[in-house]
Amino acid sequence: MKKTKSTLLNIKTRAWIPYLIYAVLSAAVLGPLLSPGYILTLDMIHSPNMDFMPSFYGLAESVSAVSAAIPFQLLQQVGSQIQPGWLFQKVVLFLILFLAAVGAHRLFRRQGPGAYFAGLLYMINPFTYARFLAGQWGVLAAYAMTPFAIKAFIELLENANGRNAVKVAVLSTLVGLIQIHGFFLLLLAFLIIFVVRVVKERKALPRFGQTFKYVGISAALFCALNFYWLLPVLTAKDTILSQLSYADLLVFAPKSTSALGVAFDTASMYGFWRAGYTYAKDILPFWWVLFALILFLAIYGLICNYRKVEPHPVSGWIVVSFGIIGVASFLLALGASTEVTRTPFEWLWEHVPFFRGFRDSQKFVALLCLSYPYLGGLGVNELAKGLKQQAKRLPTVGMTALIAGALLIPPAYSFTMFGFHEQLGTTGYPQEWYEANDYLNQDEDDFNVLFLPWHLYMDYSWLPNRDKRLGNAAQQFFDKPIVSGDNIEVPGIYSQSANPVSKYVEFLLRNRNDINNLGELLAPLNVRYVILVREADYKSYDFLYRQEDLRVELKKAGITLFRNEHLTTRVYGVDSVVYVKSLQAYLELSKSQDVMKHLYIIGSGPSDNGSVEVEKLNFVEKSPVKYQVDGTSRRYIVFSVPQNVGTEYWEYNGKKPLKNLGFMPAFESSPGGGEVIYTRFYRLYLPSYIVSLLVFAWMIWYYFCLKSKRADSDQA
Repeated sequence: MKKTKSTLLNIKTRAWIPYLIYAVLSAAVLGPLLSPGYILTLDMIHSPNMDFMPSFYGLAESVSAVSAAIPFQLLQQVGSQIQPGWLFQKVVLFLILFLAAVGAHRLFRRQGPGAYFAGLLYMINPFTYARFLAGQWGVLAAYAMTPFAIKAFIELLENANGRNAVKVAVLSTLVGLIQIHGFFLLLLAFLIIFVVRVVKERKALPRFGQTFKYVGISAALFCALNFYWLLPVLTAKDTILSQLSYADLLVFAPKSTSALGVAFDTASMYGFWRAGYTYAKDILPFWWVLFALILFLAIYGLICNYRKVEPHPVSGWIVVSFGIIGVASFLLALGASTEVTRTPFEWLWEHVPFFRGFRDSQKFVALLCLSYPYLGGLGVNELAKGLKQQAKRLPTVGMTALIAGALLIPPAYSFTMFGFHEQLGTTGYPQEWYEANDYLNQDEDDFNVLFLPWHLYMDYSWLPNRDKRLGNAAQQFFDKPIVSGDNIEVPGIYSQSANPVSKYVEFLLRNRNDINNLGELLAPLNVRYVILVREADYKSYDFLYRQEDLRVELKKAGITLFRNEHLTTRVYGVDSVVYVKSLQAYLELSKSQDVMKHLYIIGSGPSDNGSVEVEKLNFVEKSPVKYQVDGTSRRYIVFSVPQNVGTEYWEYNGKKPLKNLGFMPAFESSPGGGEVIYTRFYRLYLPSYIVSLLVFAWMIWYYFCLKSKRADSDQA
């Protein structure tokens, strides 16, 4: 009995070893980045106050209409309030690395050194390294959860039942919880695995009825669980996908990072389109040898196992599936970068829904990075088995050294990932940002703030990184609603934004030399303050100091805060309607008339000057999507939307909006006042949230409670 207990204890202890190893390695990768402070790089933006409300209410739809991240954003906001924001960020990054390794390890059914090879290579490779440097933690989060979802899907195909169907739906949802690219990569993997399973077992196809049934149930549960974002996306008027063009294919295509060519670099998990990072291959002249060993182990594992049949732990159909996933993902990852793959990729781009989301086709390397570890792990196990059979000829020390050498290949192949080769550092936001935020918060009125320079990405001198490019952090950092640049500004593409507010601001900036009343022109946007940080091309914004209606309110070493001296308000009433042919004509009129005293309609029609007075209307914000507005004797009310959303979804007492300046909602007034409501939230977002929550609650009950009830019934 004692021997049995000892054996069980040893098994339990060994089961924890992978978790301990991967936890230590995850901490080692982050290294000095675990110190206090934020990691801010390109797309990785975190701040002390993370506000998920605009996304929750659908008020950020025209900016980022394709998003499933609302649950994570809620967790992010709550987490950043109960602990320092930078600490929450580090926990998430640690978990991404840790879960990636654990997921690949657990996907590998046949334990042994091969499972550790799989975990190490999946966590530490050029793809994860480059995406981390680019701050694409959404891509990496999906990447980390993918092995768990694939493992669950394989189990569903082998044992079709309701609990496995629920498990697949939930884990698949977690894959795309931060960025939805993971959903479509996972769908491709599922499709390949399912087809291979059917083909390999085609003789037993009649008994597959149960499998088809539960795969369909799982797909239906997934759609219902993700209804909260699927419905808004499918009904959105504009998404970023509609703004993408052929130029995107060329700009974001994989780039060759060595003399071996783009195909070899992509196959070796390199090829990220953005240059400027230092990789292990830039330091190790024999880096390609290490990749050759990885490729050899993967091919060796495939050849040795593709004929295995169930109930063998390594089923041949699973091995073949990962081989096809590797080849397919490699070809798709090449995208428009080669003559061979360009034409079929362009066809997919034009004809397959949502495929435009993969303008950065190198994202498909994520699946290649899953294929190599799985097949390579099989190769390592086959190598270990062969060495064991030669134990009499080869000393144990020699066998151990060879296996250890195989396990050292992944960290050696991407050794710069440990500490990221001093390319990243931790930092806090500048003190003057906090001072400006505190100053703005002293004004308790409802207003917007314009943040300049006008760029989606720009270099910040205070970042400790080698590459100081960062996405615009103003919207997340400042507490007041921020109007900031969303223009991508890559070669051949100035902007992909469908946001009309952005177009209006860009129009004003293009005409800056002819403007001395910028405050007045910003007033219809309810912009009461303008922030100018001394970064990038800030000197080209000297025209701000020459404006007659802007005054410097706060000036610090790295930031200047201007106050708009013109009337600004969320809601105002006017009598006059002026038709203008274009914004240029409107700009000319602004030199002779106060733009806040008129309703401007872009188009042709009879102008009705009426009274040329403006009335600031009182209102109560019941929620970000519902405002109670007092009555007025003015003929029209103009409502400056608090966020950048479609005009057509706002209503006032059931009335459809007119369009001030072509994009700002205005309505025929009601003497007794009424409610301005963003109807899309109540008609679409809120019902979709309810559906998803109900489905999620049912799935939890089914998976856990129903299991317990059945267990109790069996015992009785």
